[in-house]
Amino acid sequence: MKSTTSKALPCAVFGHNYVKSKTNSDQTAELTCSHCNAVVKTDASGNFEELSVSNKHIQTTLRQLFHLKLQITKPRFS
Repeated sequence: MKSTTSKALPCAVFGHNYVKSKTNSDQTAELTCSHCNAVVKTDASGNFEELSVSNKHIQTTLRQLFHLKLQITKPRFS
């Protein structure tokens, strides 16, 4: 059995208390636990998917690349 910290103890006993932290444009939502800050994402059919650390890193990198692309492709009027 995995040991739990005192911060995650309510989650281990009663379950997570998820709060919607972000809504995406593709009808999915990102939920964060108010006790242990665990992040999960819902898919289109409402199932929960845990976001791993590597997945978060990939998402932030893709977001940065998207914003850089938007800055480069903006039409410049003189």
